[in-house]
Amino acid sequence: MTDNTKYYIWLTLGLGFASYKPYHIMALYDDVEVFYKGGESEMRLCGILTENEINKLLSAKLSDAEKIIEESLKLGYTLLDISEYEYPQILRSIDNAPAVLYIDGKLPDFDEVKSVSIVGTRKATVYGVRTAYELGANLSKRGFVVVSGGALGIDCAAHRGVLQAGGRTVCVLGCGLDTEYLRENKAMRKQIAQRGAVISEYPPGTPASPQNFPQRNRIISGLTYGTVVVEAPVKSGSMITVNLALEQCRDVFAVMGNIDSPYSEGSNALIKDGAIPVTSYKDISEFYLGVDNSTLNNLSITIADVKDVPTKLKNPADTTREDNIPVAAFNSNVTMTDEENEIYFLLSHKPMHVDKIVEEASLPAHTVLRTISSLELKGLIRNTEGRNYVII
Repeated sequence: MTDNTKYYIWLTLGLGFASYKPYHIMALYDDVEVFYKGGESEMRLCGILTENEINKLLSAKLSDAEKIIEESLKLGYTLLDISEYEYPQILRSIDNAPAVLYIDGKLPDFDEVKSVSIVGTRKATVYGVRTAYELGANLSKRGFVVVSGGALGIDCAAHRGVLQAGGRTVCVLGCGLDTEYLRENKAMRKQIAQRGAVISEYPPGTPASPQNFPQRNRIISGLTYGTVVVEAPVKSGSMITVNLALEQCRDVFAVMGNIDSPYSEGSNALIKDGAIPVTSYKDISEFYLGVDNSTLNNLSITIADVKDVPTKLKNPADTTREDNIPVAAFNSNVTMTDEENEIYFLLSHKPMHVDKIVEEASLPAHTVLRTISSLELKGLIRNTEGRNYVII
């Protein structure tokens, strides 16, 4: 944070978020304080503001910006304005780069590392969740910073994969960092802040309004060299992110999905239209790093790698694992609700008692019990004995 940070916050209070104007004002004025102190005459002379924007800036109060800084520091957040050296150049290069970033944690040096964003539907299939998890884990092992939006489904799986692999990930929120957004992901966001950063362009106290998330998506794509779509319907926030990535001249990757799954219609259409197809993390890693396949094979990570019991079947027709434990037939088109995603990620191959699940989940007890039953019916978890549950 610098002395200029309050003036950039003032600009956002007057011009709104995702505005192109702060970027252009920065280009015109070495010191944004000069623009502020020039008042209405300077606003008119600069030639880039509409009458409506001038009126809004005249109504915005610098004292409100100072209060935002005070509150942010009290909460332990770091502020970074667009004029600072530490501001990622890769993000500054987009025309409507956020004037100010609010940061919980430590922002990686995006100008020194490769970065990719992983996005997809909240209503992900089991196939999508596992794919996002494994992509996040394996790419982070190769030094990539993985960026996503912290939502349930694909975003959550990608973040968790990175965390399990000990890598760095950045979560971009469409609300203030202190907002009670997705309580079930609160613990995960805390872990992300310890390993990387949770960031937002919105000041503390800003609610999670629907219009914020499309604006937020330009930051997700803008921080990264490429955007990877794991699963996405044709009309979805992920497709908005893709369009933004293309406008920003970023690479677009898409995971090949089942042709009969509505959750893969968007991602499959992207491949048809020229996106880089992804069948493995190697497709992304080799695109940027050119790493030898033999090295990658020795380092690959799957969800099974972080569990206690292998899940591989003797052959596709088997209905028991090598340890003679029955398993359900795997259906890659099975989808999970937000509640199912949360409970699924609480479990592993080590049995967990239902009371412990209720204790660790953010959901009411009756919702946890209903969700456990639903996951059992879908063949994703099973009861070992004494109401202890494991994933399959």
